[in-house]
Amino acid sequence: MKKHEGNIRFLGQVKNYHLLFMTLLWVLLVLYPNPFQLGKSIQRILQPPVNPAMVAVLVEKAPEHPRAIEEYVLETFPYQYDWQTYGMPWYFPTLEEALEKGTGDCKTRFVVLASIFEAKEIPYQLSFSLSHFWVNYEGKEENSWETGKNAFLLREDDGSLKLQVPREDQRQIRQNFVDGFWHAMPEHRKVLLLLGPGINLALGIFLYGLRKSRKTPSRPVAVDA
Repeated sequence: MKKHEGNIRFLGQVKNYHLLFMTLLWVLLVLYPNPFQLGKSIQRILQPPVNPAMVAVLVEKAPEHPRAIEEYVLETFPYQYDWQTYGMPWYFPTLEEALEKGTGDCKTRFVVLASIFEAKEIPYQLSFSLSHFWVNYEGKEENSWETGKNAFLLREDDGSLKLQVPREDQRQIRQNFVDGFWHAMPEHRKVLLLLGPGINLALGIFLYGLRKSRKTPSRPVAVDA
C-alpha cells in the first residue's frame, strides 16, 4: 500500500514540461539514435567536406565540360533518400562516405561534384536552399530547384558566405519534406515515432485527472446522532 502511494506521489510531481522534454527526446532518438550525427551534418553545411585528392579516379573518367561533369556525377551516384542510405532523415555525408555508398541525395552529389570541379580547377559556387544543395558554375542552366532566388546561403569562390532571403516555392518545400521524411521513413521507425508522443499524451491525460482529483476537497460524511 505504501509503495502504491509512493508511486502516485511520484507521478503527481511530473509536470507538463517534463512530458514535453521526454517527447522531444524520444523523437530525437528515434530519428537520430546517435544525435552527434545531426550536429556533424549541421557543421558540414558551413564547412563542406570537399576534397579534390579523393576523387582522382572519378576525375580520370569524367569529361571536361562542367555540364557534362555534372551529368556524369548524376548518373554515377543514383538518387536515394538519406533514410535509405544512412538510416536518418537528414544527413550530410563526408566525401569518403559518399564514395563508399555510391548513392545518395543532393548532398552526396553536391560534395562529389564540388570535389571534381576543384580537382579540375573549374570555378564553382556552392548554393543551399531550404530543401536542396547544388553547385553553380558558368553556363549552368537553372531549374525550379536550382535557381539563385531559392538560395539562402551562397558560398563564393573565395570561401566567403553570402546570405539572402530565399524565395523558394513553399509547395515544393512541403512536398520534398513529405517525400524525403515521411514516405521514405522505414515503417518500424514510423511506429516508434508515433508511439512515444502517444504514450506521453495518455500519461498527461492521466496526470491531469490525478491532479484534479487531489485538488477536489472531500465532503464530510454526515453521522446520525
